Amino acid sequence: MKLPNNLTLYLIFGSLFCYLSLNFLVNAKEDFFVLNYSWNHLQNQNIGSIKILEYEVNKFKASTENTLILDNQKTYVVDNKHYFRSERIETNKDTLTFIGVHWINEYPRRLEGDIKFGLSNLVLNQKEGISIAMIGDSQMGWREGKYTRKWISEKLNVRFVGNKNDVFGFPYYFENSYTSNDIFLNNLQFNETEIVILYLGLSENREDFETNLKKFVALNEEKEIIIIHNTLVKAVSSKLHYINISEYNKSTYFTDDGIHLNYKGHHKLAQELIAKLILIGVEKN
Repeated sequence: MKLPNNLTLYLIFGSLFCYLSLNFLVNAKEDFFVLNYSWNHLQNQNIGSIKILEYEVNKFKASTENTLILDNQKTYVVDNKHYFRSERIETNKDTLTFIGVHWINEYPRRLEGDIKFGLSNLVLNQKEGISIAMIGDSQMGWREGKYTRKWISEKLNVRFVGNKNDVFGFPYYFENSYTSNDIFLNNLQFNETEIVILYLGLSENREDFETNLKKFVALNEEKEIIIIHNTLVKAVSSKLHYINISEYNKSTYFTDDGIHLNYKGHHKLAQELIAKLILIGVEKN
């Protein structure tokens, strides 16, 4: 058997190196999500010290002698090196509990004793893609619902808009008990939004939802609208698209309450949303 000569080997390994390098540059921000944050303009402000009482990677409890006013819309840093956001922050006298923690860079292997605690201006940098407004209740923001926007952004050239940010930093319109009527009560405006994704109405009166949906479609007739629901609703528009989650297997894709999607369910939903968005005309990354 004749073996390849040195020149051939150099060409093979050189081509492989170039391919892997290019592949890394193209996919780095997907594979290393931490690169999507604004590290070049980083500023931290020390706001006190905390004493760790309990620590798990996605949840920790601490005590403090300082009066701290905290907000789950902001980014925090411990020991000036571990940056995180939290889905929920509970305060009880001098005790703080951070729930649903997302460590942006490297999570601490150990977190104990007294540590420095600070506020950071670190934010998520989004692409200059098609603007999408996601509007929803606990279905969209609770537990694994946080991954949906991240998965979409990793595959498509999109930019999310909203009045709140999820734990990764993606904007969206969210309240735990949001209904279709709240869109009008809160006077939400979508003038600069090209696509709207509605994930609500599952627990409200069907007739009310259909009435509000028709009104919403009439007010936003130039926009593509995707409805995530458990049945088809009576609203007609060439720009209206449906994803019917009642077709999802309950035991595989839902949590024990039979209402909220689990991790697999949200992943399946994200794949369907990506497919719909591509059909609408959104470009892949």
